[in-house]
Amino acid sequence: MTTTLIVRDALLAIQGAPEKRPEARVHLRERVAEVTKLEHRAATECVEVLSSVAEGDGADPDVLEALVIVALARADVASELELPTVATGRRLAARVASADLERAKAILELLTEHFPAQESLERDLAQLERRQGTVQDLTDRYFERAQKLLREGRASEAAGWLREVLQLDPTRKDAARMVRDLRFKKVTGTERKRGGHGYLVVTLVLAGGLSYLGLREFRVREEFRALPSVAAGNSAALHRRLADLEQFVERHPLWHGALGVLAERAELRVQMAVLDEQARAEHEAAERALRERAESAQLCRQRGLLLAQGGDLRGAVVALREALDYGGPDWNERERVARDISDLEASLEQQP
Repeated sequence: MTTTLIVRDALLAIQGAPEKRPEARVHLRERVAEVTKLEHRAATECVEVLSSVAEGDGADPDVLEALVIVALARADVASELELPTVATGRRLAARVASADLERAKAILELLTEHFPAQESLERDLAQLERRQGTVQDLTDRYFERAQKLLREGRASEAAGWLREVLQLDPTRKDAARMVRDLRFKKVTGTERKRGGHGYLVVTLVLAGGLSYLGLREFRVREEFRALPSVAAGNSAALHRRLADLEQFVERHPLWHGALGVLAERAELRVQMAVLDEQARAEHEAAERALRERAESAQLCRQRGLLLAQGGDLRGAVVALREALDYGGPDWNERERVARDISDLEASLEQQP
């Protein structure tokens, strides 16, 4: 009873009164600003109390959110207590996303502002935006990435990201204009190079090279068409197709369809980056789920041992069986817990 009251008091101090909370974005920012005024000792006690009930699958989202708020408001306390702010925030967003996408998005947006170098937050936010069906933020992010690549001189990759913007939002005139500008620059740049060798080209043509060039164009185009196609979303096929294009570009850097090949190569790079991000996010989610199940298994085991010590053998068996369910077949405590269950069941059979 005392613990419940303490947790409730800590939540009230960090989260404020539940009935007075505004929408998620406003609430988070208001509470972060308010908690910055909290005394160091009070903030530390709140984190310690809330952390004690923040583990496992059954952790209250309000508890996790309170930990994120106090960590953002009092970085000194978070550092002293080694509070995993980003991991806690991502865990919270994953927990609430199925019921409240806006709340999950607000959490990730606030964390991204405080931790701009954390790519995992941007991946989580992009996934939420895809699920939400609104692509404005996502296209803006892709457009900014294309601009950054252009500043770095990586025009082909930038063109791929711009095409990704147009695929998500065909009405983006700024992206379409930049794609046209890139094409124009490539064409005019090629024309300038050709102009310097104009006399030589004319001479070759007059010497009968025109027929050779025509045959070469035909042969190169047929070689390109013979490259294996790729199914969308197939990572292995994308890798093969990209490798084929890289080799093709090395063999035929200049021909009539070179711009199209370079554009496809950039687009494949973008698709692979998206697939790699999704794979990393899924892998991290799976690892997080395994970690949380292991934590829940340990908590159930500890509860079972405490119940057994208190004489509640049936309750202990139930708790230990829950631990086995959470832990799964590869849990390192599985054999020991199974033996404990057998011993408890044998004791129950001996009871009158």
